[in-house]
Amino acid sequence: MLVVTLAALLQLTACSGSDPDSTGTGSPSGGGAPEETRADPSPETATAPSSDPSPDCDRPCYGDAETVGTLGDDTVVEVSGMAASVRTPGLYYVVGDEPGTTQVAAVREDGTLVATIELAGMDTENAEALAVGPCGDDPASSCLYVGDIGDHVGRDHVTVHRAPEPDLDDPPASVEADALEYTYEDGPTDAEALVVDADGRPLIVSKAPFDEDTGETGSTRLYRGPADGGELALLGEIVLPEPESGFLAGLVGNVVTDASADLGAGRVLLRTYDEVLEYRAPAPGADVAEFPDWPLRRVPAGSVLQAETVAYTVDGCGYLTTSELTGDVDAVRCTD
Repeated sequence: MLVVTLAALLQLTACSGSDPDSTGTGSPSGGGAPEETRADPSPETATAPSSDPSPDCDRPCYGDAETVGTLGDDTVVEVSGMAASVRTPGLYYVVGDEPGTTQVAAVREDGTLVATIELAGMDTENAEALAVGPCGDDPASSCLYVGDIGDHVGRDHVTVHRAPEPDLDDPPASVEADALEYTYEDGPTDAEALVVDADGRPLIVSKAPFDEDTGETGSTRLYRGPADGGELALLGEIVLPEPESGFLAGLVGNVVTDASADLGAGRVLLRTYDEVLEYRAPAPGADVAEFPDWPLRRVPAGSVLQAETVAYTVDGCGYLTTSELTGDVDAVRCTD
């Protein structure tokens, strides 16, 4: 969650819009990772993905973002996470970050409420992330993951709530959820982004601290934990490119507020307050934990104020992003 005055945020619409597709590469710097070592990026690849707005963009090509709906306060207060249902294509889960959250909402693309579902045993401190991915004990099935991982100061202990994805054609009032407990290996960390790999292991992208005195953003880190809880191992650091229109980055830092993964296609989206970045695997079957090494490009970010979520559509041909401030939902679709 970010607290910025509405008057300041409204200025954003005058100085930003949908970015054209662009291509480039990004690499993480070494982070003392126990599982893998990564090389420092060059300045060019770390800060400036090259622009390529031509029709011959890497497939899929994305069109401009369009506002398709709104999430009302009666559905979710201050939406903080969103993920597409695999079991019921066309529907999405959303969650809010208020303390004591016990449920998720299932909605249509336009924000229309379909069902409110209690996750039995869930009582969050700060639910900032949502993902749908393979279940840890049954990778062939899909599970819903709610990441209780947020805290502006940082937490050394976080919880990911995992539940079998329900049938949203006949939604239940509640589902049983496992509380998976995790501890960061390197101390308290704040995070708002979660994806799940093919083995049902959570990958968490940290929200880097911002120094208001220097205007500098700290390091963004990538962690991975076991499927059933345990220690979150530091895999390395992610060097984000400098935003082209860094309005909010200048106020609160260039920080990651959400992520989404398309495991089948080998793609990952990172949402910041100003941009959306897409990472693409160079070869089929790549481990999603290696995404910071993959080529990246800027894709349309939309004009939502205080962007907190991003979610691929189930067909992989587009994504949604939402505003925590207004609840507006923007859609970006493929053009081919």
